[in-house]
Amino acid sequence: MLAPGAESDPLASHSLRVERALADSGLTCTFLRPDAFAGNSLGWAWPIGRSMPVQLAYPDARIAPIHPEDIADIAAQALTGGSLTGRSLTLTGPESLSFREQLAVLAQTLGREITVEHITRAEAQEQMGRHMPAPMVSSLLDLWEAACHGPAAIGETTETLLGVPARTYRQWAEENADAFTGR
Repeated sequence: MLAPGAESDPLASHSLRVERALADSGLTCTFLRPDAFAGNSLGWAWPIGRSMPVQLAYPDARIAPIHPEDIADIAAQALTGGSLTGRSLTLTGPESLSFREQLAVLAQTLGREITVEHITRAEAQEQMGRHMPAPMVSSLLDLWEAACHGPAAIGETTETLLGVPARTYRQWAEENADAFTGR
């Protein structure tokens, strides 16, 4: 199942309950667990599109963002092939990047500077709390705080599962550059 502590974690507990129910059903199940979505960067589109700083409590938190098409390719294989049947797979992109490094990739892609503004955890809690429940905010901030202490683990990728090179965060940024232009 999921990592230790998943039962009490607001972000993981729902997934854990669903996985347990499916496992108990007697059905053959394959669990795909994407770790960090490249598309989460779209949360920065509004400030970037208006040339405002991106405010982060943990700009050096490292994740391994996965391209959505990699998830789709792995899901298609899980549904149509036998090699992934019955497995539980933590999916990641091919590289560990900090939020600051992701923003640098976006800046290069857009051909302009993006300012990163470090804010306190309390400021982040207040901002994020406008859009999500406090327990989820705390869980995310805890996750990002812990992710500042080394590279993100690289899990299963399209390379390891399908023998196809995994799409990079840079590829995702180039494909989605228009979302950051403020138009």
